[in-house]
Amino acid sequence: MTVWVTGKITEREAVEFMRDGQHHLAQMHTKSGIKWFVIPGGEVTDKVAKALLEHPHIQPNNDGLFPGISQTFRFKNPRPDKKGQNNGKS
Repeated sequence: MTVWVTGKITEREAVEFMRDGQHHLAQMHTKSGIKWFVIPGGEVTDKVAKALLEHPHIQPNNDGLFPGISQTFRFKNPRPDKKGQNNGKS
């Protein structure tokens, strides 16, 4: 299920979203500068993004233009769905 949040997403909400394996944290360049988003979901503050990047289960997706640079981050071991399968990448 896709959930979009009005306003900024809290750290707790972001972790809950990302645990399903279908949501990820992404750094994007906007008209007003670099911003962080949980996709799908919504924007997170820089403080929340920093906390998420320090979370032991949130890992880089290694999708950047140069080696060792990522723009997206995923939950390392997503929660299995009701059928016991991962909903997304692990």
